[in-house]
Amino acid sequence: MRSKTLAASLLGLLWTMPVLAETTTFSPTQGIEATLVLEGSTLNVAVKGETHNESRTIDFEAVNELHVQVDDFNFDGVKDFAIWQLDDGMGTYRYYRVFIYQARTGTFGELQPDCSDGFVNLRVDKNRKALLSTYWEMNIAKQCATRFAKRKA
Repeated sequence: MRSKTLAASLLGLLWTMPVLAETTTFSPTQGIEATLVLEGSTLNVAVKGETHNESRTIDFEAVNELHVQVDDFNFDGVKDFAIWQLDDGMGTYRYYRVFIYQARTGTFGELQPDCSDGFVNLRVDKNRKALLSTYWEMNIAKQCATRFAKRKA
């Protein structure tokens, strides 16, 4: 009888626990709504517009908590997003994956830096229109500047 009571109590506790999902909604451009639902190491992306709807799931290899950042990462006047996490060592570095809104397809595509495999300690330099990040060459930290050619409307 005790085990049934304990099991019922545990189930009741699980049903009352809040879902640990972070939802971010933003408009990349006029008439488009993007909803990001970050739950654990999974991101659900939904893009809704007048002529196109897209929904997909992106999985991350994440040990630490993931965070969402919305910004114009390629300086085209359209909002994009990045997902970042602290490194699993001492928490010194932030690792980013950047996703750029592509108006032609109504989807988000992942951006790669010009100098390395990923964005580390990413900074958005609006004056220079560059994404600045850190990479290492022969154990020496260097700065990578990822720039964008001017896009046609």
